[in-house]
Order: sequence, then structure tokens, then C-alpha cells
Amino acid sequence: MADPTHKGTFSEAAWARNVGAYEKIRSMPFNAELAAGTLPQERFRHYIVQDAHYLVGFGRALSLAAAKAPDPDGIVQFAAAAQEAIVVERALHGGFFRDYGTSPRPSPPRR
Repeated sequence: MADPTHKGTFSEAAWARNVGAYEKIRSMPFNAELAAGTLPQERFRHYIVQDAHYLVGFGRALSLAAAKAPDPDGIVQFAAAAQEAIVVERALHGGFFRDYGTSPRPSPPRR
């Protein structure tokens, strides 16, 4: 629920309510080292591999949401988001994998 005493936009109010959480996230060691350029390459490589696996799962979840959407507009919205999660974001990872001569390890088989 929006703060009735806040006179700014919704976005300003949301940022104001979440500034503490944002600062905690921003100052986490991984994020601070990444921003400072001191994050060890192996830690970043591990993160990118995990993120690539996450995006595949996220794309699947969005595809399921598309299949269960109650109307055509919802189907299109979730299906487009699934495509973006897998195609666009994986292209970014692909560049990293190519540049560093690595690839994501295969995910374990689903049961």
C-alpha cells in the first residue's frame, strides 16, 4: 500500500521504502567487489554459470505461466518474457563464455 503522506511518484515512494534493502544488497561483498573491479575471475565465472542455469529455469517457469494464463494477452506477455529470458539474456552469457573459453556445465537431469 502506498504511503499517503508521500507526495512523489509511485517509483519515488517505492525507492524510499526500499532504500535500506537496496543498500544491503549493494554493499554485499560480491556486489561491492564486482563494482570495485576486485572480484576474482573464478567467482564471477561461477556466478555466470549459475545465472545461465537460473535463466533456463526462469524461462520454463514463465512458459508454464503462459500456458496457464487465463486470456490471450497473458499468454503473449508470459511467452514473450520467457523468450527474452532465454534468448536475450543467454546471448549475454554466450559472449562471456566465448571470450573466456568456457561454457556452462550441464544441469543435472530432472526426475
